[in-house]
Amino acid sequence: MPTDNIPSKDLESAVASFRASDSFATPGEAPLLPRWRDEDWKQLFRFTSARKVVAGEALIRHGEPDRTLYFVLHGDLEVIVRSDDGLTMGRVALVGAGSVLGELAFFDGGPRSAGAWAVGDCEVAAMTPDQYTAFEQSSPALSRELLFALGRILAIRLRSTTAKVVR
Repeated sequence: MPTDNIPSKDLESAVASFRASDSFATPGEAPLLPRWRDEDWKQLFRFTSARKVVAGEALIRHGEPDRTLYFVLHGDLEVIVRSDDGLTMGRVALVGAGSVLGELAFFDGGPRSAGAWAVGDCEVAAMTPDQYTAFEQSSPALSRELLFALGRILAIRLRSTTAKVVR
């Protein structure tokens, strides 16, 4: 298990924040894992690192080669993309606690397709691919359920994007 994981004393708070807020997150932003108990979420968050993001700071930068997956524990982040001219940016989404960010690069290993910055002070649980592998070895069934939940998020986001393009 990574040494920079969320301390045990903070796991309950992380779980409570994420689970309380995921009921407010839109279906394309939150992992749908209704059967997971607090212990399951604690097991997941044992394989993540806590990161604070101050208001105005970027969590994700467009084009970066980072594959970290983020679970938003507190605060709101604005997801932005660059237009074809490379200069102007547009808001794709505003995501809050209970949401997941960074799943595309996590899965495909490509550069970040969008950026995300903190609207206010935020806290996220960050999971690198190595941390996911350790989680998978520790909890194969939970890791499989998480992958399907992340796949649902990708599918919902793709359908939403497709619907916008078709209009």
